[in-house]
Amino acid sequence: MKTRKTASAILNDLLRLMGFSKDNQLAEWLGVSAQAVSQARKKDKVPDGWLIQAALRQGLSLDALLFDRAANGNPQPDTASGAAEQSKIDISLVPLVAARLSAGGGSLETDGEVLNHFAFRQDWLQRKGNPEDMVLMRVYGDSMEPVIHHNDLVLVDQGKRHIIPHAVFAVGIDDEIYVKQVETQPGHRLVLRSFNERYAPVEIDMRGDLADSIRILGRAIWWCHEA
Repeated sequence: MKTRKTASAILNDLLRLMGFSKDNQLAEWLGVSAQAVSQARKKDKVPDGWLIQAALRQGLSLDALLFDRAANGNPQPDTASGAAEQSKIDISLVPLVAARLSAGGGSLETDGEVLNHFAFRQDWLQRKGNPEDMVLMRVYGDSMEPVIHHNDLVLVDQGKRHIIPHAVFAVGIDDEIYVKQVETQPGHRLVLRSFNERYAPVEIDMRGDLADSIRILGRAIWWCHEA
């Protein structure tokens, strides 16, 4: 009979598996703070995202991470098991980058540094596009409310740059990044629209001085916010 491990047992197994001796080393590997690992031990709860990330990186089944299966209590690579194969096939990790999408006056935070990874069903991502082209970005501002809220996560497909009327895109103008509805109009005009009626549309003459500074970075294919 399988016994579910405690959070501390899971984290200790990961420490041994990675050859680490301290929680801060594991935290760095997971892309989280040392305090987050400490809280996971105290609350006896390892976030699902950490488990999926570890399983994918190390070729482990989630079952091997969660339950005692071997006499020594260490997780063993189990690529032949159905659970391991299922986790590899069904889950993809999408990076959350440091760049922030402005839903307001424009964001100057355009760093591409990866802050974390979030798990998505691979078959769902593939129906949307190429998972390798996708990144998550966080929204700053209220111009896209009530549809997209301040601090929401937006999944941007950088492989989809062809403008579809009324679709939502990440748009770069010089060093600023916006999230807006985008449409083209006669006369070589590009229009950036907000969902929030308090923000007026922005029209850009694509034959003017700004044309070379505008970049369609990708289409927003999904967004979410916490309740």
